Amino acid sequence: MIPTNEWWAVLQNYSLGIFPTQIVFYLLAVAMLVVFFTQHETIANRVVKGGFALAFGWIGIVFFLLFGQELPAHNAQAFLFLSLSVLFAVDFFLNTCQFSMPRASWRKTLTLAGFGLVMAYPLVAISRGRPASHWIVPGTYPCPTVALALVFMATTFPSRNRWLYLITLGLLSLWAIPFPIMIQIPQFGVYEDSIMLLMGIYGLGMLIGNWKRIGKQNRYNAGE
Repeated sequence: MIPTNEWWAVLQNYSLGIFPTQIVFYLLAVAMLVVFFTQHETIANRVVKGGFALAFGWIGIVFFLLFGQELPAHNAQAFLFLSLSVLFAVDFFLNTCQFSMPRASWRKTLTLAGFGLVMAYPLVAISRGRPASHWIVPGTYPCPTVALALVFMATTFPSRNRWLYLITLGLLSLWAIPFPIMIQIPQFGVYEDSIMLLMGIYGLGMLIGNWKRIGKQNRYNAGE
């Protein structure tokens, strides 16, 4: 396992090396949310999926393969994020996942809260007095970008090509749930990754709830 100071050094070198790209990608994430809330669902879905394909591709290549070679299993982690990039790119054309604000008020509230928490990721670093080079920003860093994708994935449950949705959600959850508990928080003190953990649990909870709801509908339809 990489020592804590070396892990933070990798993040600092990355942050300084790509500046001001993290600002550009953060603004891209903001633009994705603005389009999601203001534009027609067809346009919004294409913008969101295209944005994630770009962001996850950047993370896989630039963060892990170029700057993160000192990280354990960086090739495997790069493969995971490049796979996510490909999955969102495929869905850009297949249009399987239909991201939209939930109708139920409690789900709408949770969705808005999820978006707000993810975009506030850097505030945790600021509150802990970390330098700007240690801020973990949505768009160019793995964890907040995964958390943002999980919030979007929780807003949909496709009726066709469900394999694409399940693989994408599975890879996102594989990153979001075990790492904060096992590594990020106890070893490196990245307390903001508790946001990603919450989004991972929320995404899986929505998956289970949607699956049960579809099952009940199918049994009801079969009984008619």
